[in-house]
Amino acid sequence: MQILCATDFSQSAMAAADVAAALAKKLHIPVRLVHAAQDYIVMGDLPVVVPDDRLIREELKQEAERLRATGIQVTEELRHGSASYEIIDAAAEQSTQLIVLSSVGRSLAGRLLIGSVAEHVAETSSVPTLVVRQGELLLDWLKGDSALRLLCGVDFTASADAAISAVQTLVPMGPVEVEAAYVLPTADPIVGNEPQDTCQRDVWERLHGILGDLPVKVHVREGAGQHAAEFLKTADEQKSGLLVVGTHQRHGLARLKGRSFSRNVLAHAVTNVLCVPAVVAEPDSRIPSIHRVLLATDFSEICTHALRHAHSLLPAGGTIHLVHVCHEPTSGVNPVIASEVYFDHSLITAQAKKEALEKFESLAADFPQVPGVTITTEVLTHSDFATALCEAAERKGADVICMGTKGHSRAGAALLGSTVQAVIALAHKPVFVVTPPLA
Repeated sequence: MQILCATDFSQSAMAAADVAAALAKKLHIPVRLVHAAQDYIVMGDLPVVVPDDRLIREELKQEAERLRATGIQVTEELRHGSASYEIIDAAAEQSTQLIVLSSVGRSLAGRLLIGSVAEHVAETSSVPTLVVRQGELLLDWLKGDSALRLLCGVDFTASADAAISAVQTLVPMGPVEVEAAYVLPTADPIVGNEPQDTCQRDVWERLHGILGDLPVKVHVREGAGQHAAEFLKTADEQKSGLLVVGTHQRHGLARLKGRSFSRNVLAHAVTNVLCVPAVVAEPDSRIPSIHRVLLATDFSEICTHALRHAHSLLPAGGTIHLVHVCHEPTSGVNPVIASEVYFDHSLITAQAKKEALEKFESLAADFPQVPGVTITTEVLTHSDFATALCEAAERKGADVICMGTKGHSRAGAALLGSTVQAVIALAHKPVFVVTPPLA
């Protein structure tokens, strides 16, 4: 294994190289110092003057010697071509544990057109990428002079799990103060502390499952559609020295649909950022087992029928989490007219939530008592039923989503849409659909 350090011989690149050298010394692995020079272009029959690389090679050699003076093994390599692509290719050619590079702070116009080298490498490479902006914080931590305040971006996806696992690898290198931030995926205002408390507990359980007993402080914030901005605001408030985020490795047209969370963090963070790609799992030939079932309910007869089928999925015991979603409208566009409508509907939603909680309490005694099976309940408010159910399934770690359907009318699905169809399209879990019993 090795650390690949990209350099353009600037002061910021030298600071990143110092961090790479300190990390390599801790891990007892070599550093591969890479510089990508601009390639020359041949146009038609015009004579081509091949650029003289001697000055660049001398600079590269001097930088390598400077790093070797710290007591590590360094190899230097000069490549030609686009910097980001050459860095990614170099990391893929040899077993690489980490890419370290600096953020060059390009102009906004340039970033909008093609993106910076650091952003492109971090979003594309299959190797974790450390973008160094405040190298002195990392050097002091690696020397043991101060603790590193680390903030990890957490949700309930595989990329977030990869980021959490990366935190675990940093703990042995020096004293760390680990914090995690989860941004609620909703643009609607949250009333009361119940959603935050529930999410904080769920996030802690997910962190605890990967990090064990490592002390972690969890922050839960409302997103209002600006997840990266809220995450960075938390980092600023906590004076974090390193941000750890997972990347979804989106390519092609998927990147044009919108900037990802990690890309926004990279573009606007003022401190060091570690981007960790989601681990691509090897095909698993084992037969999956079901321990947690999320069951959507509207308190109709079909839901009682679906509850019996949910029990059938847990022959060895487990948990059934009953979820009821109350529709919470968005505030709309017109701030004058929509505010009144939103306020009226919010009162209706609050009343519907209260009634749903009362129904759960009254139905609790009627739930089937099956040995080894625990039933829990939750009432959610959301503007979209399918999204709320899928988010709850991820948050609760459900192995399967169970839903009842009132029928198979194609006309009804075409006119009104189907929550079941929407859940199947959105969910990353198997969906078990229960049809009404025959009369």
